[in-house]
Amino acid sequence: MSNYSFFVGSDVSKAFFDVSFHQNNEPVYLGQYPNSNEGFTKMFKDLKNKTNIPVSQWFICFENTGNYSKLFLSWLVHKGIACIEENPLRISNSLGMRRGKSDKTDSLDICQYVFEKRDSIKPTVISDKVIVWLKKLLSRRDFLVRHRQALRTSVKEQKGFIDNDLYEELKKGNELLLNTYTEQIKVIEQRIQDLIQSDEEIKKSDTLIKSIIGIGNVTSAYLIATTNNFQAFTDSRKYASYSGIAPFPKQSGIRKAKKRVSHMANKKIKSILSNCALSAIRHDPQLALYYNRKINENKETGIVLNAVKNKLVQRIFAVIKRQSPYVKFMTYA
Repeated sequence: MSNYSFFVGSDVSKAFFDVSFHQNNEPVYLGQYPNSNEGFTKMFKDLKNKTNIPVSQWFICFENTGNYSKLFLSWLVHKGIACIEENPLRISNSLGMRRGKSDKTDSLDICQYVFEKRDSIKPTVISDKVIVWLKKLLSRRDFLVRHRQALRTSVKEQKGFIDNDLYEELKKGNELLLNTYTEQIKVIEQRIQDLIQSDEEIKKSDTLIKSIIGIGNVTSAYLIATTNNFQAFTDSRKYASYSGIAPFPKQSGIRKAKKRVSHMANKKIKSILSNCALSAIRHDPQLALYYNRKINENKETGIVLNAVKNKLVQRIFAVIKRQSPYVKFMTYA
């Protein structure tokens, strides 16, 4: 049974947030407030006027809207109010088809969602400062990598469509910008490594993860950031599901389709794990043997590659659980 008895749903945007609370078996709209500490305080006072339930039994649910919801999360945690910053897609899929949409109705829907999930939902655990910084640095690296790739593509696409002299001029300017982006990416990556080395527990996790063939600096940083240094995820299967690499059965009556991975996933992690799998197949004799054997059995390449990703995730969580480096074997068991 749930430890909470007063459930609140909130729709958070850049400037405002709308709030609803559950009472007499239905969600009730409370109002709209500024997305600021003053607004949070006013909401808190208004909610206290609506219930005699102690704050220790409150549970507030709101969608993860990036930077817009972080201030609210921080305020609630500081106040000691249990809350969850939920994945918007998870809420949307749970509610099904809805007629119309507004900030008010969204807060009512989120309130109903958290009430229905009250026996299984768990509060968000706020990350420590190092993890927060690590996420911000990785986000900045992503931004720089995307723009560098866009620069590379933009000039190539113009070749053959513009004058040769102009093309060379644009290409030269592009190369200067590319060099600048590359240098900035190197600076960010060094900053990430310095940050990892500054915390003994995170440093230990990083060393353990990178003992696995195919896992490098960037992947390790992402794994630590997305698992909150393996506090948010302690099970490889759950992380595989989060990453979109865990196959799920698809069956209805006598009709049975192939197992498929879910599209509800962190696609960045999925992409990174794909690169790791390709690297592991090239450099790990055990995984290379497994991959080639399955391919020779006429298994689909994508399915086999996905299986390799899962094996890597299982190894990662195993070394973290054992707190000892991965032991390399030369043959597949």
